[in-house]
Amino acid sequence: MIGKQTKGRGFRSLLDYLASRDDAQLIGGNMSGRNARELTKEFRLSRQLNPDAERVVYHVSLSAAPGDKLDDEKWSEIGNRYMKEMGFNANQFVIFRHHNTDDDHIHIAASRIRMDTGKLVHDSWDYVRSEKVLRQIEIDYNLVQVQGSKEKLTRTPSTGQIRRIRREQEEFSRGQRDSPPQHTIKEEIQHFIKHISFQNMRMPDFILFLQRTGITVRIGFTRNGKSKGISYEKDGIAFSGTQLGAAYTFPGLQKHLGIDYKPQRDDLPISFLLLKPMKPLPPDEVRKLFWQQTKAQEAGEDVAQREKELSKNHLPSSPAQSLPLRATAPPFTPPPEDESRWPLLQNYLTEKRGISPAFVEALHEQGLTYIDQQRNVVFIKWDLDAKKSGALIWDTQSRDNLTVEYDKTSKPSPGWFHITVGGKRSEKVDRAYLCSSPIDALSLVEIETTVYKGLPPTRTMYMVVDDPNDLPVEYFKNVSTIGLAFNNNAQGHETAQVVQKMLPQAKRFIPDGLTWNQMILERRRIKQLELQRQRQLEDELSL
Repeated sequence: MIGKQTKGRGFRSLLDYLASRDDAQLIGGNMSGRNARELTKEFRLSRQLNPDAERVVYHVSLSAAPGDKLDDEKWSEIGNRYMKEMGFNANQFVIFRHHNTDDDHIHIAASRIRMDTGKLVHDSWDYVRSEKVLRQIEIDYNLVQVQGSKEKLTRTPSTGQIRRIRREQEEFSRGQRDSPPQHTIKEEIQHFIKHISFQNMRMPDFILFLQRTGITVRIGFTRNGKSKGISYEKDGIAFSGTQLGAAYTFPGLQKHLGIDYKPQRDDLPISFLLLKPMKPLPPDEVRKLFWQQTKAQEAGEDVAQREKELSKNHLPSSPAQSLPLRATAPPFTPPPEDESRWPLLQNYLTEKRGISPAFVEALHEQGLTYIDQQRNVVFIKWDLDAKKSGALIWDTQSRDNLTVEYDKTSKPSPGWFHITVGGKRSEKVDRAYLCSSPIDALSLVEIETTVYKGLPPTRTMYMVVDDPNDLPVEYFKNVSTIGLAFNNNAQGHETAQVVQKMLPQAKRFIPDGLTWNQMILERRRIKQLELQRQRQLEDELSL
């Protein structure tokens, strides 16, 4: 299944096109309009929630592979699932099917403005996320497995190379060769790049990895300092990025392989590495490094930690060559608080979310949560050295309580929303619960406080894990008891599986409902019913 996404400003022209085809069928969505005119009028409702937003139209087409046979019901089901997993769970959208003999596909027209908050759906890495969603849909619906963009963006061997490989394979099968056919230098470079790169890997670290595997990297810069190209060389044979494929050019590394490049941060370390390249590791060490990196990505290990260790172990010790690969990040500045609105949040957390008033007040005194001047609920992230490192924004209408990064223009900041209670402050953390959201971390503290009739007897940490790849694995290896308390849904189960591979001692704990906060609210409801019945019984007896 192939997906294509675009964003625009006007609904009417798109809807006119989708509805005007002779074979067009309106098969799904969550809107009542039945034609382009009615749907356009209906889309105005969401636009009024955010009149300043510009590119509010989201258009995606999903095309089935020639061997796939889908009816209207399946197409509608797939369209609904795709939109939900892409973050459009509170948005207007409509699904049209265009069907002919050669190309069966659907079009989804949606508003990027959420109906619950009036904010735009976050579109960071939406092309990468779309491919991940489609690959999983293909598996779940037993559809033809389509090649992803990373594979398509790789130049394939020439006809002559393919013939050579086939000939050598036949000779090897007949015993006329001692070894199987060898990959070309071009294929080896493509293979290494594709498997050592990972999402948000920084450009200097990417170059360092290649140098350690014996691949020479050259980058050309214009007079004003902008990159104009990249090339790779191995065993005396060089290829430009274009010759390897669109994903291997300097812009392609960023767009298609997720390599993170910021000129002010990275140009100086890059220049250092180009002037004084890292010496290649021995072949056995290269194979070991390559195998470890592949396994790390499969298991979802803490790649940032591996990256740090690699730099520490292989950078020269000479002071002149000790330039760090990463620039020092400026101190994080939290969003300013609107103190006049704190009573509103305080009342909401206690009355609507069931968190005890004393606990809520303590959170505020420590600066862990408040409302900013944009009326967002803010949870502050801290690193393990007790320094503020970022912030999470919470939409109180979210059913799963999940948050988004305060600064959406950069990668998530190093740090976590976490609370440590119980035991003595001088003691090390003995127990830890990893959960999906700050409100669930607070809920887990409430639940444990009820169980222990006070704070836990040992030092216990409750941490929100936004991304398993950012988990401080080394820290938690020294924690004896770890509970994986993620949401009771597909995303929560998947996150738990990834973390459990990294921390085998961890155990999965699943809430009765979707979230732990739902458990608190349900217990409170049952308790209120019991009190109500008890009072009724007392009133009856008093008569």
